Amino acid sequence: MNVLIVGGYSVFVSQLIEKFNKEGWEVYLLSGNKNPSRRHPYVFEQYDFRYDTDSIKEILDSASPDLVVFTGAYDSNLSSGKTRRESMYYMSSLVNVLMACQMLHVPRFVYISSHEVYEESYTEPITEEQPASPVSTKGMLVAQGENLVIRYGETTDMDTIVLRLDHMYWMPKNRKEVGEIHAKLCLYALRDRKIPASEKHIFSSVYISDAVFAVYEVSGRPEHQHRIYQITTGEEENEIRVAQTIQAVSARSVTIRDNTVGLTRKNIMSGQRLREEFGLGTRFSYEERVRSIMEYMDRNRNDFLRREEREGSWLQRMFRRFEKVIFALIPFIENLVVFLFVFMLNNRTADSDYFRRVDVFLLYVVLFAVFYGKRQAIVAALLSTAGFIFRQAYFRTAIEVLVDYNIYIWMAQLFIVGMAVGHLRDSLKIITDDKDEEIAFLTGQLDDIYDINSSNLKVKNILEDHIVSYDDSLGVLQNMTESLEHLNPGEAMYQAAEVLSKVIGTDDVAIYKVSNRDYCRLLVGTTDQARQLGKSLKYSDRKELDECLEKREVFVNRDLSKEMPVMAYGLRHGDDLEYIIMVWNLPYEKMSLHQMNLLKVVGYMIQNAITRADTYLDAVRDKRYLGDTNILNTEAFEKVVKTSTEIRRRDYAESVLLWVQSAGDAETLQKDENELQRYNNILSKNVRETDSFGVGKDGHIYVLLANSNAEEADIVIRRFASQGVVCSLKESM
Repeated sequence: MNVLIVGGYSVFVSQLIEKFNKEGWEVYLLSGNKNPSRRHPYVFEQYDFRYDTDSIKEILDSASPDLVVFTGAYDSNLSSGKTRRESMYYMSSLVNVLMACQMLHVPRFVYISSHEVYEESYTEPITEEQPASPVSTKGMLVAQGENLVIRYGETTDMDTIVLRLDHMYWMPKNRKEVGEIHAKLCLYALRDRKIPASEKHIFSSVYISDAVFAVYEVSGRPEHQHRIYQITTGEEENEIRVAQTIQAVSARSVTIRDNTVGLTRKNIMSGQRLREEFGLGTRFSYEERVRSIMEYMDRNRNDFLRREEREGSWLQRMFRRFEKVIFALIPFIENLVVFLFVFMLNNRTADSDYFRRVDVFLLYVVLFAVFYGKRQAIVAALLSTAGFIFRQAYFRTAIEVLVDYNIYIWMAQLFIVGMAVGHLRDSLKIITDDKDEEIAFLTGQLDDIYDINSSNLKVKNILEDHIVSYDDSLGVLQNMTESLEHLNPGEAMYQAAEVLSKVIGTDDVAIYKVSNRDYCRLLVGTTDQARQLGKSLKYSDRKELDECLEKREVFVNRDLSKEMPVMAYGLRHGDDLEYIIMVWNLPYEKMSLHQMNLLKVVGYMIQNAITRADTYLDAVRDKRYLGDTNILNTEAFEKVVKTSTEIRRRDYAESVLLWVQSAGDAETLQKDENELQRYNNILSKNVRETDSFGVGKDGHIYVLLANSNAEEADIVIRRFASQGVVCSLKESM
């Protein structure tokens, strides 16, 4: 089996090469670099060409790979993708490789992606189906690469797989290999003895050994069900926890600088497909590996710290303290040393017929003017003047030297040439530095423009969605809620859940019925996620939620707590809180004032529909109940059962039907008023407000336990039995 790995040398690529070689594959490498600096011993053949080369077809034909692994997000040739040229090169390279693979019928193409395609915040673990939300330029490039590979595979029937590696980290061997968050925090501890960390940066990760093993396993399997897989531990971690692990194992005293400010940024991948389809898990936890990384960096600190950052002897520390002064004196020392050489050379050439006309001092001054500028040129001119006069004093008296105007002309020539050349050099240096500074400034501005453009595009899309979107228009909301006005409250509840789901943009919606000041009971939960708080909830214990409900405000889970819904709002009848609607698993960018207002509007319209339904039912009470009891007649109870069956069919809630055997036939029971009232009192006292009881189509009395299962129904049966009422479970009427 042959594998072609497309990517520059890095820790990840090296481990991929070693893994495939260990498993008996013949490894080929397309390095993307015309001038390679290394070659791995396990690479059978290395192709040192750019990815967009016209020779890509010949390279693939030569390698005849059964598998191509495009390292993408972890390719060392892709730094940041900030420049237009780099972005264009990346995408054109991917297209070039894909087209060549398709033409030569390569069996499988694997694209390595990363967590950078998800840069927004998510309250719940990110599944493979979740659309990408890149913000940075590199994230956008990687996401575009994903889409290109997937679409190419769908349109050409080529077997393509995208593997997302979640915050992959590794054991760095030197400072150049420090590039991810775990190693960076270790470097802070090693260098500064202070670790800046934020508790609001929440993420998951995967160790490189686990990642490489999963890449090999998925790539080598003959069949797969999906095109996208996530490789992650799914273990929640944040910077503070990582910093605490580093602090505990560090050889030196380390403090943690808490930078927990701003909004929470949470990115945890689920990795569900990989576990369910391939049974692949991870072996390493971040705490174990971070300890190993910190211990290694402590033992090999000189490989990670620059010379000025290292702690040495008192002599070394003293040298570093005066290092700037010493380096500032070096040009002057160099000037003096060269002058001594020039002075001796001048003494040897002064009497030579061949070199008499060569002005060694002038060459010396010009040399320093070119390399160091005007300041060193003046020093060189002063030294040259002193040396020339000292040389003249060998043959002439001091007076003769002082009155010789030729010497002054020579000195003027020396200073003028030296200062002129030095000034030109300094001017060119200033111009060059200014240009470099301007380029850096403009590059920074260009990056800001990219960021501003991304932000503006996001705002534009949100506003466009608010204004144009059909789902959010008030007219549509009105049309949706009009259907609630003619339904009984049970039907209104599950219809309300569907309205909320469509308008807010999430499948996870729950509606609770408030029983008293402390507790509420679940009526409808559209998913397991929405039902995670249980069937009965003591909402008064959740202070933030309770305060918002008391103030009639929308609760927003800004801390992204797992135990709380993303948003919640209370529906009131007058001053009494009657229902609580909860929204789960909403994208972080949608936790906005617009969504809060939208939730209020929908809640208000739903409340109006329920109130009208309740008013109508109160008005026709005499036609729905048996005499002066709470027992529903056959027609009314049949509607309630039908609604409950529909709710159960949609998997919004459970329900159980009990047959009151001891009551006998309802028609016979009605003839005995005392017995009818006794059963009415017992049933009314022992069921909840959300439950119903009435006459079935067969003429017997039934109790409908809303949001209950068989085990919970057994408790109710025993409770009835203790009061002389015999009941049993009934599948249907």
